[in-house]
Amino acid sequence: MRDREETRGKILEAVGKILAEDGFQGIGINNVSRKAGVDKVLIYRYFGDLPGLLREFASNGDYWPSMKTLIEDAENAEKAPFPLEASDLAIALLKGYIRELGSSNSAQELLLGELISRNELSAVSAERRERQGADLIEALVRTAPEAGKIDAAAMAALLSAGLTYLMLRARTSDAYLGIDIASEGGWIRIEKAMEDLVRGVFRASEMDDEQSQDRRPQ
Repeated sequence: MRDREETRGKILEAVGKILAEDGFQGIGINNVSRKAGVDKVLIYRYFGDLPGLLREFASNGDYWPSMKTLIEDAENAEKAPFPLEASDLAIALLKGYIRELGSSNSAQELLLGELISRNELSAVSAERRERQGADLIEALVRTAPEAGKIDAAAMAALLSAGLTYLMLRARTSDAYLGIDIASEGGWIRIEKAMEDLVRGVFRASEMDDEQSQDRRPQ
């Protein structure tokens, strides 16, 4: 049983390495067999076929930061003695997301693959990300209830999509609208702009609440 699990682990690890190095197009039974150093018969025995292997890899999810990791990193990054404000937590989550994405070639390749084609790996990965995104929004509102006063899902979709595009664009281009997206300085600018946008949205929501209260009959 132990040998079986070790072999399965080698095969799944090989998929991740190929994905990071060669992208979707590099994933095939023969290539995975060579990278894992196992007979391809074992891939069929343990996973059924290539689609089965891809589903297992996508379900495993080690290529993508967990919700728990993102939330813990966000809270630790602020080092606040009091409960975080919604804007602080939202900003920290977005920063954590894009930094984790920047450090994971596998995750980037999965996102690129989802845009190009639909297969077992991209389908399961997309479903998992969608579920994680919904969980993160729920956690944000639960931790900072004032986030429930804005359309947090729409704001997160817009900002995370923009950040993701810029991260992927940096793989083939050094600049976007004059910003050096391949440099640390460029990303400092981008993160600062994202932070200003998030704080602006929450500030506007607070002002709306105050104005609504002022209009109430005394």
